[in-house]
Amino acid sequence: MILKQHENGKYEILHKKMIEHEERSMLDGQIHHIPAVARVIRTIKNELELEVGPLTKVCVAAAGRALKTVKGRSEKDLSLGDISSQEEVIHMELAAVQQAQYQLASLLDENSNLLYDCVGYSVLHYYLDEHEIGSFIGQQGNRASVEVIATFLPRVVVDSLMKALDEAGLEMEALTLEPIAAINVLIPSSMRKLNVALVDIGAGTSDIAITAQGTVIAYGMVPIAGDEITEAVSSALLLDFPVAEQLKRSLTEKTVVTYTDILGFPSQKDTSEVILTIEHSIESLADGITQEILRLNAKAPQAIMLVGGGSLTPQLREKVAEKLSLPIERVAIRGLNAIQSLIPSLKEEGPELVTPVGIGIAAKENPVKYVTVSVNGKTIRLFQVKKLTIGDALIAGGADLSKLYGKPGMGLMVRLNGEVKMFKGKIGSAPSIEMNGVPCTLSDEVLEGATIHYEAGHNGEDAEISIREAFDDHSVKTLWVNGEEETFETHYYINEQRVGLNTFIRDRDDCYYRFPSTLSDIFDLKGWNTETKRSHFTIFVDGKPLTLPTKLTDSVHLNDQSVHHHTSWNDGDRLVYQRVEEEQVTLKHITDALYLNLHQSCTVIFNEEELTLVRPLYSFYREEEKLRMDTVLHAQERLVMKKTDQQPFIFQDVFTKVELTLQPKPGESLILLKNGEKAGFQTEIQTGDELLLKFEVLV
Repeated sequence: MILKQHENGKYEILHKKMIEHEERSMLDGQIHHIPAVARVIRTIKNELELEVGPLTKVCVAAAGRALKTVKGRSEKDLSLGDISSQEEVIHMELAAVQQAQYQLASLLDENSNLLYDCVGYSVLHYYLDEHEIGSFIGQQGNRASVEVIATFLPRVVVDSLMKALDEAGLEMEALTLEPIAAINVLIPSSMRKLNVALVDIGAGTSDIAITAQGTVIAYGMVPIAGDEITEAVSSALLLDFPVAEQLKRSLTEKTVVTYTDILGFPSQKDTSEVILTIEHSIESLADGITQEILRLNAKAPQAIMLVGGGSLTPQLREKVAEKLSLPIERVAIRGLNAIQSLIPSLKEEGPELVTPVGIGIAAKENPVKYVTVSVNGKTIRLFQVKKLTIGDALIAGGADLSKLYGKPGMGLMVRLNGEVKMFKGKIGSAPSIEMNGVPCTLSDEVLEGATIHYEAGHNGEDAEISIREAFDDHSVKTLWVNGEEETFETHYYINEQRVGLNTFIRDRDDCYYRFPSTLSDIFDLKGWNTETKRSHFTIFVDGKPLTLPTKLTDSVHLNDQSVHHHTSWNDGDRLVYQRVEEEQVTLKHITDALYLNLHQSCTVIFNEEELTLVRPLYSFYREEEKLRMDTVLHAQERLVMKKTDQQPFIFQDVFTKVELTLQPKPGESLILLKNGEKAGFQTEIQTGDELLLKFEVLV
């Protein structure tokens, strides 16, 4: 097709030629046999040259069905640092594009060696903790993620196209993409804020392009189109494929169709009857188109434009509108008359001519250019469908964007005095990027022939903190202990082990600190056992050791005041601590321990009153000192025990215990009786004797 642009900016079709391929040298928009395609191009070129003269340059389009559209996603852990700049957001977007590129590679056949260039992407959603949000900057949360839809074109598509042109003696003047070509002439930039889907339904595939927010946001392809409808007609009516194709085209023009099947029988049917027979295939085509639109756009668009010969399929427009819940007037079949910049010059105005005209106009007005740059010494050719950025160049150059920014250092999660606390590692550094020796950012536009050099950012250092830094609470105090000045400071423990101030904490350590703020803490540090406990008291009696059990207790005084063990102390306080016997040891404790019968006794009835006479059998001496029963003794002392010979008690001993107040009258005489019989002062007495002392008148 030869177009001419007039001074008013409008285009006119001067010449049009169409030749079908003699063999299947192209499949799904990809050149499979370069010499065969080159022969077709050369034939058309020769026929046109007869009318217009020599042709050396040509505007071409790469098939939209070669495009691949894939969703990608990238995430960032915000616990390691918030997003504070647009550059970080762009980095996340490009990382999502690269993830889409990896995903595309995984979807391809494992034997495929196609290399794909990203020709555009659009952000679908920003998420903060899985809730959609407008912008990350200034937001706080746990995890940020971005979802994009990216479009890729195989390099081989363009390379093979250029090779076929070269063999046909033509030079590529401009390049565009078929979906872009159609959408450019039907949906100008001023309309692209609307969410519109353009569907180009050809023979083998249906190509889809979607606009929104002022740009083309997605491309897609459905591997069913007009040929599936033709095959359905062929199968239902037993027709050869070319005959079925002609009958299919007549369904939109006639109410009754006549045909002869492969068995030679002529038939005639109402168009509505034929359409009903192939309705299942029409339904399948409408399903494929609408499902792909919903996958790309996540919702029904505001309007749909159908172009290409397959768009004339009966009932297709109605079924697409129904499946997307759109009014029928929001789905339209568009032909040449919809191209405002085209001067009518052909009788044909069908939708099948929209894309070829669009290729000519778009390739002239919005040509796709190549930009050649060097990335870290590697020459890269970028396919410029949109504004190319440094980020695009780095992706094409093989940079791993997920590793472009230095990773934050590993954090520490520890327990401090029972409370779990997180210490963050240092943030990784941003990459160093230069274009032609000048620092630049990922969003800067790439210049033709630019030399780009980048170095990935360095990873942040792991969190490193000493136990003193973790607590930041260190005390030093002085206490006078039994007259000696001593210094006490905070003690630190990791996993129950005491450590020094500068010991570094490891991940998941259990840490705590203690200052000996009470007297009991001081006693523990000095190893003093403050519990009351039994001890042993040893003394020597006549040279032989005698050990007695006893109890030790504490004497605790702080600043001359008696206090208990759990009393808190302050800097400069004075502590006096002693261990003392709970009770003093006396001579009685010794004699009890010796099990001695210390006394000789005799109990009698004297003048009708009971009287006990006692005479010591043992005496104890400490050196020359005679000891009493309540005399306090000290450990390791040496005592001497003397035993008195045992003598019988006599009546006279009674008078050591009683005082006689009786006064004899004149003429009376003292009489002593023992058990009713007369006795004397020297008469021996025994326990149980009844003694009587009285005065009688002597006759």
